[in-house]
Amino acid sequence: MFFERALIFLTILSVAFGQTDDEESFLFVTKQTINRFLVQNKEFTIKYGLYNSGPTTVYNVHLDDAHSFPIDQYELLVGTLSAKWERLNAGANLTHIVVLKPKQSGISNSTCAIVTYQKSEKNTDVQKTYSSEFGDVYIMTSREYDRRFSSHIIDWVLFTAMASPCIVFPFFLWFKSKSKYEALVTKEKSSKKAQ
Repeated sequence: MFFERALIFLTILSVAFGQTDDEESFLFVTKQTINRFLVQNKEFTIKYGLYNSGPTTVYNVHLDDAHSFPIDQYELLVGTLSAKWERLNAGANLTHIVVLKPKQSGISNSTCAIVTYQKSEKNTDVQKTYSSEFGDVYIMTSREYDRRFSSHIIDWVLFTAMASPCIVFPFFLWFKSKSKYEALVTKEKSSKKAQ
């Protein structure tokens, strides 16, 4: 929540003070993970948001985030970590989704994505901007995730099966003793009535 507000505040400041030329646009880029927990061998989603803050179209937009997710540590399932768009119109936004699967557990550092673009058709200089980042993330093992968040139905069934003799056996003894006592009391009452 704090990071989202800080990003919005920085965006507003950049728009207010950052533009030096009324003819040019500036690109804001966000990067966030959709999943609450990252788990080894389970897919997670990265969402990139690109926003053109200026009055002109930007051209040759290229997003590169392959350095954040090395091939030996992550498997790319959907999308691409190096995406290109011909243009992004003034005031428009764009969302790019990538689905990955971590191959290892432990701490992983995800740095910012690098975006290059041209501010206008007239200005052929390549501009570079960086996305937000979510930094160090902890990737759980599948076993740890299941231990913390699964329903544990089998565990409860086994617990019930093991605990039931401790409850049923004393109840059976109590019920047997109660039946004998009631039978004895009934027998005494009937023998008193007979006298």
